Amino acid sequence: MSAFLRGALLGAGFGFVLYKVGATRYSRVMGMLTLRDTKVMKFAFTAIGVASLLYGLAAALDLAEGWSLVPRTMPYLGAAHVLGGALFGLGMGVSGLCPGTCVAKAGGRGGEKKLAAPAAIAGLVAGVLIYEAVKDPLLAAGVIAANQKPLTVHGALGLPYAAVALVWGALFLAVAVVVDRLSSEKTYEPARAPRTVLDRIRGEWSWPVAGVAAGLLVVLATADGGYLGFSGAILAAVGGVAHLVGHPLEVVPRVTDDILWRAALIAGVFPGAWLAHRVSLPLRGAAPGVPAKVLDPRAIATSFSSAAVMTVGALIGGGCTTGAFIAAWPTLSVGSLAMAGTFFVVSMLVSNTRLLVLHSYDLGAAQAAGERVYD
Repeated sequence: MSAFLRGALLGAGFGFVLYKVGATRYSRVMGMLTLRDTKVMKFAFTAIGVASLLYGLAAALDLAEGWSLVPRTMPYLGAAHVLGGALFGLGMGVSGLCPGTCVAKAGGRGGEKKLAAPAAIAGLVAGVLIYEAVKDPLLAAGVIAANQKPLTVHGALGLPYAAVALVWGALFLAVAVVVDRLSSEKTYEPARAPRTVLDRIRGEWSWPVAGVAAGLLVVLATADGGYLGFSGAILAAVGGVAHLVGHPLEVVPRVTDDILWRAALIAGVFPGAWLAHRVSLPLRGAAPGVPAKVLDPRAIATSFSSAAVMTVGALIGGGCTTGAFIAAWPTLSVGSLAMAGTFFVVSMLVSNTRLLVLHSYDLGAAQAAGERVYD
């Protein structure tokens, strides 16, 4: 099977999961950032826990190398994690999107605003081109560390990876359960109550089921010799197209099987989310037929600019919500901990300021919209 096809299948699987757990919903993501709907948070914690346990077990049983389950550790980039994380967090806190969910939202036909999802995808491309222009100046200024090393938590502690990964994974699963006990999540009911296994697959998935599926996909990507991260996938896709049209980018000097795999990863998200949308049960409060969308120039501009800022931040800081968090934290990478920690703090500050101080959006209204359309 070709590298492109394998990458596309993994991307489609992840796009399907993102849609089914509700991670493409504006109300879900903003609910997570404001701690008013923790479903996506519990999903991510479960995925991290499952991947960590599987990597840790493989290492403990001395199977990691034979099964290609040695996780790739993202390098430590110094101040770039703070700058990149701040930019990414700003874009995420405004839009409620990340690179993977931009594409999944478009594939799943989500949202009430016409052309907002395609504008976000255009913003991802613009972000890559901006990064191409600013990378060398940032390296010259020392913002992005030229001497990059894969620093890890277990390395700093002087402990075997297996032992730390097993404890780490168990901790994240325990935190997901505790968060579930102490917080609430919005329920979006299907038009009819699920009666069969097929009905449950067609309905919105619970966070444990989706989290286990996402964790398995992260590990499968490693077994395939790749890394499940969408900011790098966007870079590969734009760089591959640039090569194809005769204008190669310096940040993608040549197209290899690895570049094809990464490009296919993000390309696969779209049909995966589209399939999830097609097989899903309609919402209880949704009107029959295709819901009408509103043309909102402000929403289009916000989607485009937020996606561009997020992409620049992800490429400077070394990953996105998937590449620097869900897929990276099981590797115990210090750089990924710094990157994701920064962008979550910033995105929570931005989203809560908008909600509580500026009153620039109404989470209750967004959740009500989610009763009618997959927002």
